[in-house]
Amino acid sequence: MIALAIDTATEAFSVAVKKDGFVYEHFEIAPREHGDKLLPVLDQLLIEAGATMRDVSQVVYGRGPGAFTGVRIAISAAQGLAMGADCPMIGVSSLQNLAHQAFQQTDATIAIVAMDARMGEVYVAAFRAERTASDGKVWPTAIIEEQVIAPEKLSALELDPQERMVTIGSGWDVYEKELKHYLSITPHFQITEAFPKAGTALLLAEFEHYKAQAHLPEQAVPVYLRNQVAKKSQKPGLL
Repeated sequence: MIALAIDTATEAFSVAVKKDGFVYEHFEIAPREHGDKLLPVLDQLLIEAGATMRDVSQVVYGRGPGAFTGVRIAISAAQGLAMGADCPMIGVSSLQNLAHQAFQQTDATIAIVAMDARMGEVYVAAFRAERTASDGKVWPTAIIEEQVIAPEKLSALELDPQERMVTIGSGWDVYEKELKHYLSITPHFQITEAFPKAGTALLLAEFEHYKAQAHLPEQAVPVYLRNQVAKKSQKPGLL
């Protein structure tokens, strides 16, 4: 199977193509250049992979949360590509993408992800690492659902002190002091300057959770958090 992924939810620009288990990936920080770079970079990656869009059987996209324009670029481009290739799509959470990166880089069991949402707020969620003994893959299970909130409105987290914690995301780069104070945490690991990556989205799309959410291009739905009315989670929250 040949799959491609696009993530432009932040100032980072990331595209990846997977063929025969090998991932061809492009990543760079390119604010306001996503739309101009996307198709030329994708064409180059397909050439490197020895494939064409006719060979693609799955399109993965970063569904957000993130910058409104960036999320729309990823979804619009993914829709057009999936329609042309007549293949299904899978939308992957930007916050879960970062949590997966954090678990790949550390032996932490809990990841607190925070992305700068501007206007004095952060997109934030918490995940627990579920590691499978058979193949060593790590699935980030949400223990606190993603939300957008001002750091000063956060409440202290009640976690087992034996848990090894990692923080990741641009929100920590901007509001580290505030987030640590209001969440009342002292992380074991801190990963800075991290952004969602298309290659990571391809890895997450291989899990049954996302396979079950494969959909037609016209069913692609962005996640903005600010302008969506979500049902309250039954899980313990940050509020």
